[in-house]
Amino acid sequence: MTAAVRPTDVKAVASRWVVSSVAVQFAKSLLLFGSQIALARLLSPADFGVVAMCAPVFGLFALSNDLGLSQAVIQRPSLSADDSNNVFWINLAFGCVLALTLLALSPAVATFYNDHRVTGVLAALSVLIIVNSLSYQQIALMHRRMEPVPILLIDIAPVLANVMASITAARLGFGYWSLVFGQLVHTFTAGVLAWTLSPFRPARPRALAKTLPLMKFGAHLTGLSLASFAATSLSPLAVGRLFGAWEVGLFDRGFKLVSMSFVQFLTPLSRIAETSLARLAADANEYRQAFLQFSEALILFLTPGLVCLVFMADYAILVLYGRDWTATSPIVSWFAAASLLAPAGAAASWLFVSQGRTKLMLQCGLVGQGLTVLALALGLPWGVVGVAVSAAIFSLPIHGVTIWGATREGPVSLAQFITMLLPIGMSVVIAAALVYGVSLELHRLSLHPVLALTIGLLTAYVGTGLALCATASGRRIIANAWRAAQLIREGKAAA
Repeated sequence: MTAAVRPTDVKAVASRWVVSSVAVQFAKSLLLFGSQIALARLLSPADFGVVAMCAPVFGLFALSNDLGLSQAVIQRPSLSADDSNNVFWINLAFGCVLALTLLALSPAVATFYNDHRVTGVLAALSVLIIVNSLSYQQIALMHRRMEPVPILLIDIAPVLANVMASITAARLGFGYWSLVFGQLVHTFTAGVLAWTLSPFRPARPRALAKTLPLMKFGAHLTGLSLASFAATSLSPLAVGRLFGAWEVGLFDRGFKLVSMSFVQFLTPLSRIAETSLARLAADANEYRQAFLQFSEALILFLTPGLVCLVFMADYAILVLYGRDWTATSPIVSWFAAASLLAPAGAAASWLFVSQGRTKLMLQCGLVGQGLTVLALALGLPWGVVGVAVSAAIFSLPIHGVTIWGATREGPVSLAQFITMLLPIGMSVVIAAALVYGVSLELHRLSLHPVLALTIGLLTAYVGTGLALCATASGRRIIANAWRAAQLIREGKAAA
């Protein structure tokens, strides 16, 4: 059985975990952006395009790997030893099936793209599915026990290993195989660390029927993840099929630049929020207060940076990829615009997961992914930039469906969610106007791209903060952030 945890303890642990996680994610950002700068100068768009063509197929299999059981393990109020053992063996068995299936399908995928290189890449990537399935349960149990130190080590160390391996291979002339080798090193490093740092060791499976509630919970999450990935992955598939490796390489680098700027923060912070909120679910007031504070912090942390990227994508491309990639600038700008509501949509998803309402989450998600496919279909006639523009236009209804569904029931209402969003949204709009004006002036001055991008980021964040200070609701949000900082300091002092 899981021991009860006081709300104040949950908030204190979560607050310290968030701060540590943000620091680790910044370190990851430096590593990842640095590797992208190096690799973009060592490899061609066609090299990235080969791996990008494999990514949708591999990702579809990888998403199915743990059947959503990791989230089920984290959310479940109590978990027996038999549950843990059964989840491990289910993950491993299903991972082996998926790996063999991907290996068998790789020649057909290569035929689809008319590119024989795809066969070898997918065959190599199939190994990763088995390796991942061996460590899912160890990592899920660390999250359940709210153990930030091993989680953060598993988060950062494999990235460092990946960067070193991929850049070394690229310098040695291995081309697109450099990217594959980096992924292999990343996954094996994470697996070794998970087994080293976790005390969990699987025993023989028993009473498999008792695992059915976990599998039902996970099935809804897996269904949504598959639908989301399938809809998103149609873009590189269609671009690769219609326009070739060069265009899909530009598209992939543009999308990856935007996603790296916020997803690597969004994913671990969402896991922390979901874990913490699940522990507070019995107290509606504590739950609501924690959710609104987590949401405000997430949106304020990520959105101004995306605003800067919307108006200063050309500087970001020059800094990270170089002048050979300037054609990617409009793709980055429009994908950044499409991502502005992503933090709010992610916060809404916490309500589904922490309250165990994954069936409704799946239903809302399917509607949203249908809109994503429609956006792709409408944008393709105008090429890769058209796809990005269409994604930006459809982002409001896509995330709106999630927010509406998440607040239909439970401690947080739609009115409370919108009330939380309004002052932040108005402040971000003001900051966007400031960044746009500053970007025009910076282009006139012809400053160094690094300096210009730094000025743009400072303008976005400082402008948002000053705009918040101008309203009572904005000052309340700042006061909440101050109280969270005090909670972190008190936790450190107690430790």
